[in-house]
Amino acid sequence: MEVILANHSGFCFGVEKAVRRTTEEVNSIEAGVHPVCSLGPVIHNQQVVESLEKKGLNTINDVSEASEGTVIIRSHGVAKDVYDVLEAKGLRVVDTTCPFVKKIQTIVQARHQLGETVIIVGNSEHPEVIGINGWCQNRGIIISDENDLKKVPAEGPLCVVAQTTLPVQLFEKIASKLTELNPQTYVHHTICLATQDRQRAAAELAVLVSAMVVVGGRHSSNTRKLYEVCQNFLPESTYLVETQTDLPIGKLIDAEKIGLTAGASTPGDEIQSIYDTLCGLKKDQIYQIAIDGPAGAGKSTIAKLLASKLAFTYIDTGAMYRAITYKILKQCIPLNDVHAMIALAKQTEITIENEHIFLDQEDVTDLIRSEKVTKGVSTVASVKEIREEMVQFQKCISQHSHVVMDGRDIGTVVLTEADLKVFLTASVEERARRRFEELREQQPDVQLKAIEEQIKQRDYVDENREHDPLTPANDAVHIDSTSLSIHEVVENITQLFCEKIKKESVEKLVDGR
Repeated sequence: MEVILANHSGFCFGVEKAVRRTTEEVNSIEAGVHPVCSLGPVIHNQQVVESLEKKGLNTINDVSEASEGTVIIRSHGVAKDVYDVLEAKGLRVVDTTCPFVKKIQTIVQARHQLGETVIIVGNSEHPEVIGINGWCQNRGIIISDENDLKKVPAEGPLCVVAQTTLPVQLFEKIASKLTELNPQTYVHHTICLATQDRQRAAAELAVLVSAMVVVGGRHSSNTRKLYEVCQNFLPESTYLVETQTDLPIGKLIDAEKIGLTAGASTPGDEIQSIYDTLCGLKKDQIYQIAIDGPAGAGKSTIAKLLASKLAFTYIDTGAMYRAITYKILKQCIPLNDVHAMIALAKQTEITIENEHIFLDQEDVTDLIRSEKVTKGVSTVASVKEIREEMVQFQKCISQHSHVVMDGRDIGTVVLTEADLKVFLTASVEERARRRFEELREQQPDVQLKAIEEQIKQRDYVDENREHDPLTPANDAVHIDSTSLSIHEVVENITQLFCEKIKKESVEKLVDGR
């Protein structure tokens, strides 16, 4: 697989200046003496903003919230009256407005004073456009597409400017329509040169590759425009990501060539991280992630979300054992009649389609979550012959698609060569609480203490069964989810997987492969 980085990717000089000046101000903060706030996010990149906030930057949403210290005007700029308010409050102002935006503000203010109607082509909700409009007393007419042209007067001079991150073709098309509508139209080409170069380079690369990855903040206008430019060439294989953990690896793995570009608010180290991860992908390799752990640790929920995030196939092995247990109980076979259970298992067909469990072609996804099944599944799963049947089925699935599989012996028995093995656990109390929250809507009489006892018993059975007891694989990464959210666990595992891929990329480079 070849990964090609587009020219003009990442920080433009305006964003670089804003981040550098903000960092300098934040680094100068003296505890409680010199507060620094930013009027809106400094740039549209969540990771950069969070990093600055951890160092002490306070992000505010309205000028009324600024009361002391230093106020940073972000790169998108603000309306003229904001400066007036800050001056009246006696606050120190650090202005990091992009020079291209400053130029537009100057044009708009001057032409408005001459009596021209200001036309701003752009997104009316974007902070840059809102700020620009504030330099003509908010009397500008904002045009986002051709449907808005009806708002434009057919007579009188028009001053036309563009949001700096607007696609060039869109602006030229609207400007041409405006000129036809009103002969007194004066067009100012205010799209940032860096934006034009970035979009042009992305378009040129998109025609040469089979997939494009666009890196940048989801709220970044220039990043979204880049995404749209690439989608014009690769509508089904253009992906917008903020970090390496957003990469849909299952969809990218078969690409012969991957193009990589990034918005103006994307730092270089994030671009490098994603580039290294992509370079580490092996086209002919089937990737496997094994997640083991005790009942109630959140394995199924997390494995399902992880598979969706990576575009892998999710295999709920616990549901397979539950399905057999459900059938055994439905046919009133005693759980101590091992021979009858084995015979029934050998005559059973279990399939998984779109995360639904089918037992002999019947959808039993909800039925297998009953309390009776929960109580009996460990006994059924402890039968060697039944486990052998299930393991073979699971191995077969994992040979043909990238999988995330969860259970109690995945890393030790089923996927012994998995690319990443995770042993996920949590305290008994936390696992009981989670199961209680899951069940109480369907079973109002369920008791938390009773669930705790069930989990303790389940743990004992799983850890002490004769065949394939619950135990971490020697090379498994241990994650205690007691105090972590589901999102945090998914991010942690995704990060581990990406780091492993990057490590293989470095090893491949060193070996000269």
